[in-house]
Amino acid sequence: MSDYISNYASKSGGLIEIESMIRRDPFDEEGGKVKFFAFITSFSDSMTSNWNEEQVYGRQDPIGTFQSTQRKISLGFDVPSANLDEAKERLDMINKVKQFMYPAYSTAATNETTTNALSLAKSPLVRIKFANLLENGEGEGLLGWIGSFSATPAIDMGMFNEKRLLYPKVYSVSLDFTPQHEFDLGYKPDGESIDPKFTSFPYAGGKPS
Repeated sequence: MSDYISNYASKSGGLIEIESMIRRDPFDEEGGKVKFFAFITSFSDSMTSNWNEEQVYGRQDPIGTFQSTQRKISLGFDVPSANLDEAKERLDMINKVKQFMYPAYSTAATNETTTNALSLAKSPLVRIKFANLLENGEGEGLLGWIGSFSATPAIDMGMFNEKRLLYPKVYSVSLDFTPQHEFDLGYKPDGESIDPKFTSFPYAGGKPS
């Protein structure tokens, strides 16, 4: 790891961890996790309150019935490589994240014949951790799924070329993420939080209210 990259990540919180809830490698404990030392370019964490609105004759304002509150996260970052070896490693990391977006299947077998029919066994959930802004309140990555993932080579930054194989020097990455929270969100009838973790939600380290 180049000093300038690791130094940036340690000071800016630019370490992004993405872990698959499916992939496991018996020869590598980190086989299902990638760690990007990255330059953060964008971060958006939006909440949408969904209501069913009914317009009543003679009433100016609609009657609203609450349905749910949804959270969507968008994250953008640049992944640089200082040399060919680092570029190869970054390409492998990009490959892994794209592989994380595929589910696990089980093979259907009938009597003596094993068919090619596959049935869905596990959905491609992941955990993403970015400092205290993306985590589950217990120091682990936030659980959910990646809706879209884009890794675009920065062409103007050039590429390493080895035996006609190209390795971008910089990747511009963007992803959209839908969290699945592992504790209850909201309040009791008396106004207290349903779960103690909710007092510092959504960003761990915030002052509880």
